[in-house]
Amino acid sequence: MGERDRVTETGVGRRAFLGSTMLGAAAVTAVHAATPAAAEPAAIGRRRRFRLGVNYTPSARWFHHWQDWHTDEIRRDLDDIARLGLDHIRIMLLWSEFQPEPRLVSREKLDRLALLLDLADDAGLDVEPTVFNGHISARYWTPNWLQAKPAPVNWFTDPAALEAQHAFLRALAGAIGRHRRFMGFDLSNEPYYYWDSFAGFELTPAQADHWYTVLAATAGEVAPGKANTVGCDSAPWDATGDRYFTRKALATAGAITAIHPWTSFKLILKTDPLGPLATHNAERLVQLMQAYGEPGRPCWVQEDGAAPSLHFSDATRPLLGEWMKRSIRNAASSAHLLGFTWWCSHDVSETLVPKLNPLEYDLGLYTNDRKLKPAGKALRELAAEFDRTPPRPEPRATGIVVPDAAPGKGTDLFFALAGKGTRAALVLESRAGDAAHLKARGITTLVRP
Repeated sequence: MGERDRVTETGVGRRAFLGSTMLGAAAVTAVHAATPAAAEPAAIGRRRRFRLGVNYTPSARWFHHWQDWHTDEIRRDLDDIARLGLDHIRIMLLWSEFQPEPRLVSREKLDRLALLLDLADDAGLDVEPTVFNGHISARYWTPNWLQAKPAPVNWFTDPAALEAQHAFLRALAGAIGRHRRFMGFDLSNEPYYYWDSFAGFELTPAQADHWYTVLAATAGEVAPGKANTVGCDSAPWDATGDRYFTRKALATAGAITAIHPWTSFKLILKTDPLGPLATHNAERLVQLMQAYGEPGRPCWVQEDGAAPSLHFSDATRPLLGEWMKRSIRNAASSAHLLGFTWWCSHDVSETLVPKLNPLEYDLGLYTNDRKLKPAGKALRELAAEFDRTPPRPEPRATGIVVPDAAPGKGTDLFFALAGKGTRAALVLESRAGDAAHLKARGITTLVRP
């Protein structure tokens, strides 16, 4: 056992209280209040307006690393990520490991989380933990105390379950809330798939909004100024009417709005990976989020990815890297965007995790035995490009007016304009006559689908 392990087992990671990463007036910069000791990746991360990172999937033990902890393996993985020039990671906590009973939060797991942030500090990486999981990679990880009979406890509405979640957030903040690498809390990963696909809860958008709003308030209380959010894919945004959460709640609760575009699920990468739909989809969803929020509300492309073996054809697979670069560059043209975070860092071992959805095995920047893949090379090249020439927001004088309840009606026009080189914004019908709102966003011309 190394010195770092001994220190952590006493209750606190050795750098857990040295500083703070804030999401304040210059929200998208995520500037560090304390200067870390000399790591070059850290210096790069501090001066980037547009952040580039990856969702961390451990190479050797998948998400089971929390209970089967190997410090050296995690250090090697984080060094892999740092070598690409990336500046942050998003990590998945296993709720079942951290809070095995409603009134018991594991001190051991909190210490391991603090140690992981120390290791990330060594690598020059900031860290966003995702907490109530919930749903990750087609698996469901809620604690046993929620798996009641005859039906699972509805942890979005049950008062005792909500009380336990507030307590868990406070315990996490006590362990890492002042760590200089802590970015904020992502409350849950696409939580609606847990209640919709797994547990079959009856949950209204108003009830989902209440869950998010009250927990986001606690996150803001215990981790003020941080990038507190809930990670969602396009399902709540592109639906007709409100589905799962309301778009208004996602655009106003918490400190930042996060999107998982998953352009690859549109199947366009098999036929036209360099066309407007493929390369402007993440950008479109950022503009959609900003249509529902107030001007200046920060956003984050928190996940996007593709499995080359499944989402590309033999003819288009060599274009993976170019698609990545174009998609990220286009997203980076949006104002008030924190950055882009790829899913994921390392492939999953089919031997370790059998019978998972096949696409989950091939999403990494590295293989699970830590060999760099084409996607990793492309992101490394883009990070170097952005360090040489940082991307800047581009004006969006044209606003596409969309119905508040059916914003997807502007999708075809957005892609058509993008194909002609026009950077368009999206404007809700209810705001189309609000001159102050349009002026704040720099919109001078309105068009309709």
